[in-house]
Amino acid sequence: MPRTLRAPAVLAILLLTIGCQTVEDPFPPQSSINLDITDTALAGQQAPLPAPQVVNWRIEEASVSDLTGFDGTYSFLRSGPCVYQLNVAAPVSFGAACRTSGLTLTPGTTRTATVTVTISRLELRAAARPDLTTGADPDGDGVPNGADNCPIVPNPGQENVNPSQEAVDVGDACSFDDTSGNPTIADQDLDGIADVVDNCFWYPNPLQPGEVNPPDANKDGVGDACERNAPVVLPNGSLTVTCDVTFQAKSSLVAAFRLDFGRPGVLSCDSAFAGCTIDPTQLKLGRIGTSETFDCTPVP
Repeated sequence: MPRTLRAPAVLAILLLTIGCQTVEDPFPPQSSINLDITDTALAGQQAPLPAPQVVNWRIEEASVSDLTGFDGTYSFLRSGPCVYQLNVAAPVSFGAACRTSGLTLTPGTTRTATVTVTISRLELRAAARPDLTTGADPDGDGVPNGADNCPIVPNPGQENVNPSQEAVDVGDACSFDDTSGNPTIADQDLDGIADVVDNCFWYPNPLQPGEVNPPDANKDGVGDACERNAPVVLPNGSLTVTCDVTFQAKSSLVAAFRLDFGRPGVLSCDSAFAGCTIDPTQLKLGRIGTSETFDCTPVP
């Protein structure tokens, strides 16, 4: 073969050889398992108690064991025990607050596992609130809450100069004047702090001299004049629950489980919101993105 034809032929064979090589994917699709802890009953000041505005946990353990295809126990807590605060004013996830890490799994198999959570402290915080149920009438003006545009300020006539400007009607009796002299700035407790920035919506918590924000010593978003703390009584001073789960390890998906302290029946608080008890048998581990739930068992 002439030299001028031989070089292109060799090059073609070389390119064909390279093109047919199989290269292992450096980032093959994976599955993983992770855990979230939350309280979905969290709500603002206009929700009736016992809905909390702030929930504090001290989480000693959050782990998975007896996992199919994995030996030992894996801790989701990268830095050990964690103090976690969930605040309706500035919600931060459990994963972000406690720097959790999921466990990578090989996809394609059905797995079983036991998730264990231990907490040594649980406290709820909320602003004190009047009886906000629909039929109640805390201001005694004869208009029940369901229709009253000033629930804690008597106004039987329900006067309101600007109903078309309000998403929720707030009467003149519980508003203060705008720059035009009209009572259009909602202030349910008449403390001079507009509702939109009031950290004690239902109880006066006025500005102190020289301050620009209503008093809030611990900076948790609940004002000093109305903050109520409700510690939760834990069995034996701590609570450990184990939850047995079954799941399919799917490619490129996280098997994320959530322990929700806001489930009905889990927490019960007294009428003064001074203390709460927990029924750990009502806790369940839910699979995020599905309707699946798994029973949890308290460890004596």
